[in-house]
Amino acid sequence: MGVVLPAGGSGSRMAEAGAPPKQFRRLGGAPVLVQTLRAFHRHPAVNVAVVVVPVGEEAATRALLAEYGAEADVVTGGPSRQASVAHGVRALPPAVRTVLVHDAVRPFVSQAVIASVLQAVLAHGAAAAALPVADTLRQGGRGPLFGTTVPREGLWAMQTPQGARRDWLVRAAANAAGHLATDEVGLLQHAGHPVWIVEGDARNTKLTRPSDWKLAEALWPDWAASEE
Repeated sequence: MGVVLPAGGSGSRMAEAGAPPKQFRRLGGAPVLVQTLRAFHRHPAVNVAVVVVPVGEEAATRALLAEYGAEADVVTGGPSRQASVAHGVRALPPAVRTVLVHDAVRPFVSQAVIASVLQAVLAHGAAAAALPVADTLRQGGRGPLFGTTVPREGLWAMQTPQGARRDWLVRAAANAAGHLATDEVGLLQHAGHPVWIVEGDARNTKLTRPSDWKLAEALWPDWAASEE
């Protein structure tokens, strides 16, 4: 099984003066990207990992991974997440038949979630982690006023990893015909493939805002001790 980690975000919502992009910020003694890679390498079914980065960041990323002993191929991404993931999938060795895609800035991914998504992919062809929506959802109205309440029954908040048979992902990307999906589930569904729901983990958050970072630093010691 191979894993593709798109690491192309600029981190503008987490930007601070002089701070590196969020995937390269240190969490628990290593960059977030490295910690995320380590989570997947701990799973016995993971054979190879590919990190996809923006043009111009390839050499620096390879040097960073080497510094921390994190094994992964580094490839150049495309103009969108969808294109970048396609580049990463193409870079996997031919023998890889099952692929998981995971956000590089979701380091709190548990072995249980990885295993559950992988098992569902092997059984059904495609699967993704998600959480049932627990909060009340309401549309915005005019100005600062609330509008219509949206029923939350049956709604899921998407997470990663998301995975599928490699041939499904390759064909879905090749036949997208201008369709730009925000994640692999959208791309696979556009190609006509059903995607199995795997319940995720509330801790498996995407580090996006400064408040996310402060919480991650507070939670990391206990998290690391429980997963290793």
